[in-house]
Amino acid sequence: MTAAVDPLTGLLSAVAMQAAARFRDHNLSIRRSRVVHAVAMSRWMAGVELPAPACHVGVAGWAIEDLRPTKAAVTCLRCLRAAPGGRSTAAVKPLGNQLALPIEVA
Repeated sequence: MTAAVDPLTGLLSAVAMQAAARFRDHNLSIRRSRVVHAVAMSRWMAGVELPAPACHVGVAGWAIEDLRPTKAAVTCLRCLRAAPGGRSTAAVKPLGNQLALPIEVA
């Protein structure tokens, strides 16, 4: 026997499943930004998970419609550094105005 799901959680789950399907095998960009982020699932309301930038950059208001799926390669340096193994083997192509900061890990 399965537990009943309240209508709000059911609605949130449906939105999350649709968003997850949109980003399956895709990276993402936010609004009109040219920076491409890796996708990771992030906890939303009622314990439901949504696709979000893997680097945890803030997305004001959780506006799902502001996230655009893309097949373009990840260009976000934070996402690339967070890849399994510490660094991505993908070529890093920072945008002209994205600085690489000399960060040392102790």
